[in-house]
Amino acid sequence: MLCAAPLGAQQAKAAPASPQHQTGGNEGKRPIGWQVRYDGGAAHAGHGAGGDTVAFAQMTPGFHVTTGGQAALLWHADSTVRGNFVVESSIFLFPTKGRDHEGYGLVLGGSDLGGAAQRYTYFLLRNDGRYLVKQRQGEKLTTLTDWTATPAIKLQTGGDAMKNDLRVEAQGETVRFLVNGTAVTSLPRARVNPDGIFGLRINHGVNAHVVSVGRPKAR
Repeated sequence: MLCAAPLGAQQAKAAPASPQHQTGGNEGKRPIGWQVRYDGGAAHAGHGAGGDTVAFAQMTPGFHVTTGGQAALLWHADSTVRGNFVVESSIFLFPTKGRDHEGYGLVLGGSDLGGAAQRYTYFLLRNDGRYLVKQRQGEKLTTLTDWTATPAIKLQTGGDAMKNDLRVEAQGETVRFLVNGTAVTSLPRARVNPDGIFGLRINHGVNAHVVSVGRPKAR
């Protein structure tokens, strides 16, 4: 959590989002109601649960996530979407210490996230300028779009954090995936299965500040 300081210099780039869930009085602690599941492990609802190796704390605006040796799925059970919807997230990536092949980004279409029949689709970015769309159903993994280079991703270099905006638009029979306002791919809704819980996936060895994750505010 000591890496939070550089964010202050970056906050002018990110407008704080209105909280979607209860956050009052929980500054510096795990966001209220959020759950974490590690790859190959059980879900942990509370901070400091057995085997918990992710630092995940409320830090207005948003929250800070630092993963250890395992990738993590993070979600709030009340965060669900279906039909026509938009889900987006703004994420600052801190210096990677050479781990540019570790992904971070959005999860959607989630169900049974704490159980053996877990299902979700994830949209990740990497600091080598590539993105991925992949799906998990139980132990089965299906690649929908393999790691693909795009100039839309802003790369973290030097000592400052770098922000990228991820957005998923489900409209009719198509799901579009956007990075910083640029559509990088579109997939059939039947392949993505986007309805369900949305949240975040952060691979191991990633230090990030999530400014916001959710549905955009009405204008």
